Amino acid sequence: MADLARTAIRLVSNHPAVRHVELAGSRSRGTHEELSDWDFAVATSDFAAVARDLPGLIAPMRPLGQQWEPLGSFPVYQVLLSGPTKVEYLFLERSQRAMPPPKAGPTTLDAINTHFWDWIWWIATKASVGRHELVNEHTSQLFSYLLRPIGVAEPPATVEASIDAFVARRDELERDFGITVSRALEEEVRAGIRRLGLAS
Repeated sequence: MADLARTAIRLVSNHPAVRHVELAGSRSRGTHEELSDWDFAVATSDFAAVARDLPGLIAPMRPLGQQWEPLGSFPVYQVLLSGPTKVEYLFLERSQRAMPPPKAGPTTLDAINTHFWDWIWWIATKASVGRHELVNEHTSQLFSYLLRPIGVAEPPATVEASIDAFVARRDELERDFGITVSRALEEEVRAGIRRLGLAS
């Protein structure tokens, strides 16, 4: 894991507009759980240039999924690796407004798929350590922001029910749009959640 931290820092530090990258969040404070995210605070002289180049910079880590967090108060670039392991680059010097809920379409379904598996893995890691209030809060947010807007009618009560509801609706949308999104991130997250005993 020390190698992961060094690699995550080194890859982004190579950009000429990056002034500094350092470990942040619970892992920097020593309050993390085994499955906690790896957070890195990034200071830049040109955020737009770094944001544009981030996918190429982190490509050597072979991400299964990556996205800009749409709901945070500052920009966060989220990267899902095998494991699953989640790496986040935090741009704390900047602010942002939350994005509106996504609308399902041929050009957005892949991003919706990535967001779901990112979010449900995070929820599962909190459920695995008994953070029930946080799990309930985010399960409700997941329904309001992502599941209901794509056509899921009822709020799921558990991680497994959330997965079942999302996959059923996503598969319908794939047929409607005549497209197929990658299953690589889904397979990795499902395997991780099964190991946690939260889904069959």
